[in-house]
Amino acid sequence: MRVKFWGVRGSIPSPCTTGQIEEKIIRALMGAQEVDLSDREAVEQYVRSLPLHQRGTYGGNTTCVEVRTARNELIIIDAGTGLRGLGMELMNTEFARGKGEAWMIFTHTHWDHVQGFPFFTPLYIPGNTFHLYGKHSDLEERLRCQQDLRFFPAMLDERDLPTSATPYMKANLEFIVPMPDPLELFAGRMTITTLDLDHPGVSYALRFEEDGKVFIFASDAEYKELTRAAYLQKYLDFYAGADVLVFDAQYTLQETLYEKFNWGHSSAMIGVELASEAGVKTLVLFHHEPAYDDNKIREVIYGNSLRYLRHVPTAHKCEVIVAYEGLELTI
Repeated sequence: MRVKFWGVRGSIPSPCTTGQIEEKIIRALMGAQEVDLSDREAVEQYVRSLPLHQRGTYGGNTTCVEVRTARNELIIIDAGTGLRGLGMELMNTEFARGKGEAWMIFTHTHWDHVQGFPFFTPLYIPGNTFHLYGKHSDLEERLRCQQDLRFFPAMLDERDLPTSATPYMKANLEFIVPMPDPLELFAGRMTITTLDLDHPGVSYALRFEEDGKVFIFASDAEYKELTRAAYLQKYLDFYAGADVLVFDAQYTLQETLYEKFNWGHSSAMIGVELASEAGVKTLVLFHHEPAYDDNKIREVIYGNSLRYLRHVPTAHKCEVIVAYEGLELTI
C-alpha cells in the first residue's frame, strides 16, 4: 500500500503569503554566512539541507489523500482543493484517454473536503469511471448542490442541463451509498471499515487493511471525554496496531480543550497519547489550522508533540511526522 498527500490543510485553503515567503528567505540568508552565494552548487546543497518548513511549505490545499493498493488500484480519500493537483497528474495517464478507473471515499462533506471536486479534470473526460462512496446517504445530492449553476459553471452530469452548451462531468459516476461496512474491494484484497467520529455533521474514520498492513485516516475528530476509559476504548480498538494513523492535529491542546471546544477538531498531543496506547507505529499530524504558518506548525504543533511523547506513560512510543503536500509513505 502506498499513500500520497495532496492536501493537508483544514477549513479553508491557505497559501503562503508574500510576508511568509520573505521571512523564509530572510531566515535562509541569515544562516548562509559561510556559503559562497556565487556558487550555484553550494547554494543548492545549502537549500536542500534546510528543514522543509524553511525551504518550502507544508502546503495550503485542503484535504485529499491518494491510496494505491499493492496492484496499483487508485483510491482517493476526500475531495478538498488538493484533488486538483492529483487530477493534473492523472491527466498524464490513462485518465486523459478516458480509460481510467478510481474509487473515491468521502469522510464527510464539509467544504474543505469537497471543494476540489468540481476542479478534478478526469471527471470531465468521457470513458473514465469513478465509484463514489460515503456513509451519508445523500452524498450525490450534496455534490450536485455544489455544482448548481448559481455556484459553479459546470454541472455534475447531463441531467437538467439548461442549454446543450452547458459543461458537465462526462465520466461515469457510480454512487454507492451508504457505504457498506466493511467494504471489500478488489476481490477482497482490500478491506475498509469505518468508525463514526465526534464532528459536526458526523465524519468517519477509515481503516484500510491489505496484506496484513493497516492504514487509518482519522481526520476531523474531537475527543471530548478524555478521562472516561469506556469512551476512549472504541478509538483505541479501531486504531490498534496501525502501521500509519493520520490524525486531526489542527489545534493546540489549549484550543482543543477550551477555546475551540465543540468545533470538531483535536490536537497533536491527544494524537500522541492515543497512538502510543493503541500501538500505532507512525502518527501523521494532519488537517493543519489555516491561521498557522509553517513555523508554528513545526515549532508548536510538532514540537509540543515530541516533547509530550517523552512523557507518555506507555512502553510503546510511536514515530511522529507532519503531513505535507507531496509526502509519500509506503506501508
